[in-house]
Amino acid sequence: MAHDKEPFPAHLNSRWLHYFSQALDAGSIRTASDRLDVEPSVISRQIRQLEQALGMTLVERHGRGVRATEAGGILLDFYRERDVAEQTLLGQLAELDGLQRGHISLAISEGYSDRLMSGVMNDFCARHPQLTVEMNLANVNDVVRQVYEGQAHIGIAYAPRLTPGIESVVSVHQPLCAIVHPRHPLTRLPQPLALDATLEWPLGLVGHGYGIRQLIDAAAVISKRHFHASLVSNSLATLKQYVSSGDGVTFIGRVALLHELRRGQLVALEIDHPVFQEAEAHVIVRRQRPLSPAAKQLLREIVDLWPFGERERVDW
Repeated sequence: MAHDKEPFPAHLNSRWLHYFSQALDAGSIRTASDRLDVEPSVISRQIRQLEQALGMTLVERHGRGVRATEAGGILLDFYRERDVAEQTLLGQLAELDGLQRGHISLAISEGYSDRLMSGVMNDFCARHPQLTVEMNLANVNDVVRQVYEGQAHIGIAYAPRLTPGIESVVSVHQPLCAIVHPRHPLTRLPQPLALDATLEWPLGLVGHGYGIRQLIDAAAVISKRHFHASLVSNSLATLKQYVSSGDGVTFIGRVALLHELRRGQLVALEIDHPVFQEAEAHVIVRRQRPLSPAAKQLLREIVDLWPFGERERVDW
């Protein structure tokens, strides 16, 4: 005689869901175990118990990684939505506290950290000492992902791909420039520079996954040019040092060079290429995600900050 299928559990264990989501976000159980500082077997056991409770496969392995099955994708979306709803509830409760307590998370492209700290964060944190503000530097794809998945309330991204579910609160024109030291021969050429002129010099490039690199790769395809990198780094500070002490060239937006440009340590040269000229920076949030009063206040101050304050903004 065939047995009836086990009924769904009355509730889902939060621990199961946490490890399940962490494994999928990381792309592998090994990476998730490193992030969480637990043994991989612990994560595998929690996922297996969740699958047994629901009676269906939620995760499938490929190579050394993992990905969600169709059922796993539905459950992952539910978990993320529940997490966002919980944060919204906490934000509404915090509203009764007059911005005095709570947590705000930001994900930002590295080039905007100095401007954000000096223009907004120092003063904001001083005015709200009971708030905890978390600011994580990330490449553009991770900025968008963290905002979409609810890990970050606000994102600042250079040249992002705005996927469905992401709203750009404000954007500003931020051309990608060739960065050299003040005595570099390129500074004696008329601007905007021809792209080929920059390719005659050693190049320092940011790694893949960053907004700057995505613009460079797009320009390479359109122009049928090859950008051979003498140095590749995920640190803008390293790239600045690279060009400050030799004849190398790198590509960065002006906003990430405010201190160096004012001190005359580096020079930003415009490039005659539409991909470089039309680049934009965006302040982003997750569409239809309510923000706490504290997060709304911080968002207003970021939007009013140069360079974003130069442009008309939408209501959020």
